[in-house]
Amino acid sequence: MNFRYKLMRFLSGRYGVDELFYIIFGLASILAITNCFVRSLVLQIVVYALTTYAIFRFFSRNISARQRENKFAAKLKVGIQYKMGIRRQRKADYTHVYKKCPRCHAVLRLPRKKGKHTTICPKCQNKFKVYVFKA
Repeated sequence: MNFRYKLMRFLSGRYGVDELFYIIFGLASILAITNCFVRSLVLQIVVYALTTYAIFRFFSRNISARQRENKFAAKLKVGIQYKMGIRRQRKADYTHVYKKCPRCHAVLRLPRKKGKHTTICPKCQNKFKVYVFKA
């Protein structure tokens, strides 16, 4: 038997590499590079823990548990991408300012006019003052 066949038999039924593996291993790599400059024992232990967990997930036979973990990480990633997209859109919007209502915490899109304004929240009808610094 050649080495390739033995390796294929060993990895048969194992979970293998997924998106969460790449995230964990990438984070461990970034922390390891950072630790080259910082030289912290705690950071080195975190790097070892992340690497060990990534390798554990790679060789795991509990496929359903690893799929649940990967599904949770994928949902988290989509949520972060959604929030970053909203933040990018708001930053690109030069004609409006975004403020939260102090009572119901609804985000209001208001025209960017410099000065002090009184605003009524359309959701809870709360009146509050808004300060806009840049026009």
